[in-house]
Amino acid sequence: MFRFEEGRMYQMPVHFGPCCTPRQDPEGKRFCSYGPQESALHTLVCQTEGAAVERFLPEGFSLRRPYLFFTHKMHRNLPWLAGRGYNVVTCNVPVTYTGTRETVRGQYQLAIWESHADPILCGREQLGYSKLYAEIEDLHAFQGVASAALSSWGFRFLELRFDRNRPPEDAPLLEALLSDPENEGLLHYKYIPRTGDGFSQADAAYVTLTPKVFSPPPGLPALPPPERTLCSGGLEWHTPEWRDMPTQYHIVQGLASLPVLRVIGAAAAQTKHYNDVYDQRIVR
Repeated sequence: MFRFEEGRMYQMPVHFGPCCTPRQDPEGKRFCSYGPQESALHTLVCQTEGAAVERFLPEGFSLRRPYLFFTHKMHRNLPWLAGRGYNVVTCNVPVTYTGTRETVRGQYQLAIWESHADPILCGREQLGYSKLYAEIEDLHAFQGVASAALSSWGFRFLELRFDRNRPPEDAPLLEALLSDPENEGLLHYKYIPRTGDGFSQADAAYVTLTPKVFSPPPGLPALPPPERTLCSGGLEWHTPEWRDMPTQYHIVQGLASLPVLRVIGAAAAQTKHYNDVYDQRIVR
């Protein structure tokens, strides 16, 4: 008869035993000792209208600055995927969250798309990330210009572009927004519906935090600092109807409705890190 093992992590179907996730290897240990993962990140920063963004902030959140951060990530050599990788695109906004016991300043993740089901499942269930699936192209670079597109069910809904040949439109402001000393990490709203009762009640509904500062286990080799280059960039939405993206059309419609008043600039970075998001916690 199947029984849960104390201290082990599980995902459905649980009856086959403990699962392998970014935070647990087949033996129940963390993957940090396997070595770092590699990531190529490109971030685009745009100014928007505060009132437009506030429509999407849950109760307890307030907007710190009316800026959108779009980041394309290519994660490679991931230990928990035995050296494989996948692509990610996120949309964040600077906020303050005031809970019943604490106040946290950070970036609220409006949406995150990933190109494989494995990180989506564990990220939604364990971390409370609002993860969605999309086909996400690698960034294709030619003569200093890199671009990528996102699509779902064959519908291309977002295109991102980064141009290393041109400087950012406002380099000092871009630097200030990227450094953001108030930022304590990524904030998410975890929601898991309860089975039955019209499926309109929650089994879980609370805010989670991915701390900005990650403390890896002791004894790991030091890693080089990220290499970052400032540049310019842009984006283009293609707004879907329900028939185009039956389960995500409302999400893309909402994000595409946020006005881009101006593009502040972009940044490209290469990083190596051990972060397995083991420090994820509920914000009280």
